[in-house]
Amino acid sequence: MPLYFITEDSTVQGAMGMSGAPERARGVVKFAASMGVEILEFYYCTALFDYVMKVQAPDDETVTAFCMAVERTGNVVAKATRAFNPEEWENIVNRMP
Repeated sequence: MPLYFITEDSTVQGAMGMSGAPERARGVVKFAASMGVEILEFYYCTALFDYVMKVQAPDDETVTAFCMAVERTGNVVAKATRAFNPEEWENIVNRMP
């Protein structure tokens, strides 16, 4: 199944409700599963992003719909990046003319 990294930044609304963020984070794991997205790892960060998730999803459309649904809460802005393991990356490189 394809691998993605989702980065999230808190909105002003999310920052104002930060005390509820841990509970919301527990809920997002269940919500992701209901959409076919498996959260493999979830981190709280400093600097570039507030949160980073390593997830698997069946396809780009599923992970995009998940990000859009999470953003609809108004607490975060989410961006998904497709990640390739070394073997997948090598296969991509080998396709170049």
